[in-house]
Amino acid sequence: MDNPIKQIDLMVDGEMIYCRPHHLETCTKCNLDFNPLNALHQSLLQINGDIPPPNVINQKLANQINGLKEEGNKYYKVQNYQEAIRLYSLAIDMAFQRPVWEPCELTRRDVSTCLINRAAAHMAINSWVNAYVDAEWGIRIKPDYVKGYFRKGKALMEMKRYDEAVHAFEIGLEFEPQDKSLKDALDEARKLTKN
Repeated sequence: MDNPIKQIDLMVDGEMIYCRPHHLETCTKCNLDFNPLNALHQSLLQINGDIPPPNVINQKLANQINGLKEEGNKYYKVQNYQEAIRLYSLAIDMAFQRPVWEPCELTRRDVSTCLINRAAAHMAINSWVNAYVDAEWGIRIKPDYVKGYFRKGKALMEMKRYDEAVHAFEIGLEFEPQDKSLKDALDEARKLTKN
């Protein structure tokens, strides 16, 4: 005998879907979660029904993100680190606004690059905790980003967390075994762990 189809008691209120009995988007009593559906609906509203084919990239948005990153790099080079941090932050925010149909690798690449660059700017102003956090998240998003391990390790050394710094440098060297800056930093961190 076939299982009867369970009817879902839902309601549409404006542009959101809720469970009817409790008027909740996520209802544990009814075992319903309309969050993903409502989020998808909100993202599709922005495009006015003009859904592009798969893997189409919004080139205007991509250029804006890249432009902010490049501006951040220019300010970093002239040692205006606060402005570089601001521009990298704007680029990160903009990267998270990519439409849902674009390949997620683009967002990961843009966000991780800007986080790692922002970590360098934080390092330049001795903001070690912020540098550490940015480097850590940059490599969580893109685990093979070698510069991230270097910057994470340097920030950890400045925070006197030498064992963790050694570990960060070692992981970076797994990706780039011949990287001289990582090797030198690892040697320095190992010496400090013995003190």
